[in-house]
Amino acid sequence: MSSFANRPAKNPALRPLHAAWVPVLLLILVIAGCAPGRAPMGIPGERADTRVEAVPMAADSRQQSILTEIIAAELAAARGRFEAASERYAQAARQSRDPAVTARALELAMLAQQPDRALALAERWVAIAPESVEAAQVLAVMQLRRGRLEAARDTVLAGLPVERPAREAAIARLGAVLLAQFPGRDGLALMQAVTDARPASAAAQLALARLALAREALGRAHDAVDRALAQRPEWTAARLLQADILLAEGEGDAALAILEGLLEQAPDNQALRSEYAGLLAQLGRDAEALTQYRALLAAGETGRRALTTGAVLAIEAEDWQLAGELLDRLRTAHPDLGVRAYLLEADMLRSQQRYTRSIALFDTALETYPGNVDLRYGRALSRILAGRTKGGVAELRGLVDAQPDNPRYLNALGYTLVDETAQIEEGAALIRRAHELAPDDPAVIDSMGWAAYRLGRMEEALEYLREAHARSDGDAEIAAHLGEVLWVLGQKREARQVWAAARATAPDHPVLLETLERLQP
Repeated sequence: MSSFANRPAKNPALRPLHAAWVPVLLLILVIAGCAPGRAPMGIPGERADTRVEAVPMAADSRQQSILTEIIAAELAAARGRFEAASERYAQAARQSRDPAVTARALELAMLAQQPDRALALAERWVAIAPESVEAAQVLAVMQLRRGRLEAARDTVLAGLPVERPAREAAIARLGAVLLAQFPGRDGLALMQAVTDARPASAAAQLALARLALAREALGRAHDAVDRALAQRPEWTAARLLQADILLAEGEGDAALAILEGLLEQAPDNQALRSEYAGLLAQLGRDAEALTQYRALLAAGETGRRALTTGAVLAIEAEDWQLAGELLDRLRTAHPDLGVRAYLLEADMLRSQQRYTRSIALFDTALETYPGNVDLRYGRALSRILAGRTKGGVAELRGLVDAQPDNPRYLNALGYTLVDETAQIEEGAALIRRAHELAPDDPAVIDSMGWAAYRLGRMEEALEYLREAHARSDGDAEIAAHLGEVLWVLGQKREARQVWAAARATAPDHPVLLETLERLQP
């Protein structure tokens, strides 16, 4: 199911350090604006050691002690010694009433995996900053993690702001955290409690609908989103969630109608058009979807999901020009997806039997991504398909030398030697190594059968090829091999049946066609 409104934000700065602490870390890091994975020194000017003013030597000794503990703790944290840092910050927090000190102590307690200390610090944070929504929500999340639903409910409700805009924003943020970290029963129960207490909150109703959808409680989700829309009829987020729910109920046309209505109101909204194109593709309306992807391309679309999905759909539809343009845009806009884009385009060229062009494309790609093994492997396959067996074998030997336990490389090299050269024994030995590493891979099992066939061991070949054919759900190349062995063994009727089934699903498969032309001229 595609999800428009329920798709979680992908923010690399919010990757968890430890699964048990994900919900708290998520919220803390959003608040503090710092990312895990580095020494958690915080942001200059915002760290607690920069907020506690240095005082003259004659000033209060307690304040001096707090500052000393903080500086020592930050030095320990910078060196990755989180337990020591946590201990020192906890000492500072016990002496200080500065919420920033307690929040930082809580963060370090979590990094040091000290749950009891973290909970005590969260409680202290709420005590010294009762107006802090962030403090209340951190404590509530920690309470919910421990199964204390009623306590979490009371903490959340007590911490909600008085002013409606701020309260709605706080509820929306809580809903996002619950959806990401508690999509099950507990998250739904907590948001239901918030909604019961604040029935006029559109944000609460929307969050409840999202959590109900995550639990596949579709009736409950429908009711909640309807209540949200009753309060805010033009709310785009709620309309998108309504489309999600309809889609989950199997009402694809109704979901599509919602997106069409939203696009009529905002025809220049690229994100909305991208969702519309994706839903069209999901519903099998490929021609209409491709029209939308062309419009997105013309409007300067750079979103990775839209470009990738559009390119794949264009390749499937054999709209080579559109696919090429989308993949070129994908490489330019998202260099981290450059290898994937090159591989997709090369596959597209191979499907057109433009092997020389695909080799040239791989050469270009390897200038940008030198040594990339996926590109080298793809180039080897293209060389072999182009009849440049010697070059393809050399490339595959290099890959096997670099990764001698990689079954994909062993199998490709072994199969090529068995199928294209006189080095059948060497190829069979490589395939046996691949089979030891990946005994359930249909491609490797097929190679085992083909090697046995080339060595004249017909019954063994037939056994392997039957297994590979069954495991692959009728792959055309494996069907060609199985049919050939059956044919040679005199079982021509079964061979024709195997080939006919393969042709029904892959009528233009080159290996299948070559086999048929050779054996049934």
